[in-house]
Amino acid sequence: MVELTVKLIKRKYMQHQSHKSFLKDAEKNCLTKITHLFMNEQFICEINNFSICRNLKVIYLQRNFIKKIKNLNFATNLTHLYLQHNDITKIQNLNCLINLKKLYLGYNRIAVIEGLENLSNLSDLHIEKQKLPLDERLVIDPKTANTLSVCLVYLNVSDNHMVSLNGINNFKKLVTLEAQYNLIDNLEELNTTVDTLDALENLFLEGNPVTKIYRYRENVIASSHSLSKLFISYLDQKLVTKNSRDFLKKFKYERLNQSKKKSPFTLSEDITHTLNLPPAFRRSITRAMLHNINPKFSFSDISMIGDSQSQIFPPWKSTLSVKGLKNNRVLPRPFWKHKM
Repeated sequence: MVELTVKLIKRKYMQHQSHKSFLKDAEKNCLTKITHLFMNEQFICEINNFSICRNLKVIYLQRNFIKKIKNLNFATNLTHLYLQHNDITKIQNLNCLINLKKLYLGYNRIAVIEGLENLSNLSDLHIEKQKLPLDERLVIDPKTANTLSVCLVYLNVSDNHMVSLNGINNFKKLVTLEAQYNLIDNLEELNTTVDTLDALENLFLEGNPVTKIYRYRENVIASSHSLSKLFISYLDQKLVTKNSRDFLKKFKYERLNQSKKKSPFTLSEDITHTLNLPPAFRRSITRAMLHNINPKFSFSDISMIGDSQSQIFPPWKSTLSVKGLKNNRVLPRPFWKHKM
């Protein structure tokens, strides 16, 4: 394995130069001037001190064997850091990178998004496909979430066994969210999260159980305030038009208003108010439903004194011998037939 040292950086820098003859003074100052460091796929296992490269803006360290992030405190000018495809288990020692804009940590072993409290300029975070055990899920630390909620624009958390996106609620500047191939299955929670993402334009959730729910797409579009509001938007690689969004939001609003309307009838009135029956007949049916008269087919109800007991619809029949006359019309009356 190889350690990232000043000597290694200098050797790699010399290899990339077109002119191999340097003056001694120029050779001494060459590392202080470089802005891009290409150390990807170099079998690096440890990051040692190379603070002489104080003007670095971009560091490529992907596809190595790095287990711990360290010795980067000097790189205050750094804007891009590539650390994907390593063996990193924890995000640490990055708080001094106050100008960092894009951070790539995919394909590591990270279980918690943390240690980014001071990175108020971070706009892109890629932490997809962490190599985690099946019973472990990627989560986000509340302190880090508080910082990222006001700066993050692009977030990729795909394939991390996540069951919920509640950790990214109220990310006000988030435009693109990639969360494919997780274990998200609660449509109501998903809609609540989407409702808080005011700037969301692109959402990718393919491969989650929630996408199998009936009218999942319509629900998500109706819950969003920003999908296809001003710009071209996509949900699971499919275009979301402004007309479809406006229609679904209006439909959801009307359904919500209907569900809030309460019935003006009491329990007994609500049962029989739609029946076009004489008042006496209606009262008899109500009494039969709400009182225990020789039950035959029972159903559970709560009595007046609060005890749970079995109530029924007792058998009844009309008989020609019991009749009532009103306005020359025969009004059948219920006749309760009791059986032992």
